[in-house]
Amino acid sequence: MPDPRENGIRPFRVVIIGAGRIGTALALLLREKPEFEILLADPTEPGRQRVEELGLPLADADPSNPARLDQMLTGADAVVAALPSSATPMVAAAARRNGTHYLDLGDDEVALEAIRRQANAASGCFVPQSGISPGLVSGLVLDLASRHGNEPDIAVRIGGLPQKPSGRLGYGLVWDIDATLREYTRPSVALINGRKTELAPLSRCSPLRLGSHDYEAFVSSAIPDTLCERLAGKVASLVSYTIRYPGHADYIAFLLDELKLRDRVYLLRNLFLNGLPEIADDRLLISIVATSNQGSSQIAEHFLRKIEPVQIAGATVGAMRHAAASHVAAVLDLLRSGSIGKPGLLAQEDIPFALLRENRFLSWFFSAAVAAPQSNLSEVVS
Repeated sequence: MPDPRENGIRPFRVVIIGAGRIGTALALLLREKPEFEILLADPTEPGRQRVEELGLPLADADPSNPARLDQMLTGADAVVAALPSSATPMVAAAARRNGTHYLDLGDDEVALEAIRRQANAASGCFVPQSGISPGLVSGLVLDLASRHGNEPDIAVRIGGLPQKPSGRLGYGLVWDIDATLREYTRPSVALINGRKTELAPLSRCSPLRLGSHDYEAFVSSAIPDTLCERLAGKVASLVSYTIRYPGHADYIAFLLDELKLRDRVYLLRNLFLNGLPEIADDRLLISIVATSNQGSSQIAEHFLRKIEPVQIAGATVGAMRHAAASHVAAVLDLLRSGSIGKPGLLAQEDIPFALLRENRFLSWFFSAAVAAPQSNLSEVVS
């Protein structure tokens, strides 16, 4: 591909706030495309070390400093908050002040409300809740629902796991610890009988077999309100589940309820950070099943995906981080091309799914996916 600089075309400038594993994964993907120019910002020593090892451009600056943040966003086209949800509103405010597009990977409704307020006065396009779920899952669910006209039941099961069970929990530090704890403690938005409701986290736990592996799945809070609102009255049910190795939910319930850590989640957070292993070679499982009645028959369609770590520019990128970064990169690519980008808030459900499916950053995801009618919902994930 010709370098746009050679034709006098200015590259699309992206500032990534946060040089954690997801921020650096996104930077690695964008660096390979000459249409993009990237800058990472992270004041922490681990962040600086990670960026230095990968040879990525870094601004050694504290993004909590509004003046420094404004300085970094001068001349930028987009900013990505690759930060914990609680820190995203300050980046959204800077994006509004500087007229840049804004993206994040948050899942917290309190932070989302603050971002909505910034988006109302923004001249750039604000795309919160990018990534896997929330994020890419919205398009996948809407696509399945569009092919089932008889109010289907849709079950979304997603899990980031170690390649093999680790310890009694069978788990490790795969993703943001705060987001993981919210899955265990926050009610899950769902649709039941076509109406929006809330389900208790860790409820409806049941065995799940995918391919030759046994797992369990339990209710979690990965479905965004906007998706439920879009499908209310159009689907019979929409429920989100987390996939773990067998026995995980029971141990978590023991910690939360019998040891009474539900009211002291900060203690559980510290226990996880100190006791769980860091997982680099994770596995991401995505299983979305839509079932509907057509006459006297029940039709089921199963979207299945198993994602493994990859090598990008000589660096190992975990499965969850690769999938999340690829979705963010695709949204940035659509903003760059002008395919999306109206001022204000853009919900994930409003991004045309065909554009994501055809985008170069997600081609690997859709080319290997399986989306076909299945009679056996324990079909091998491939």
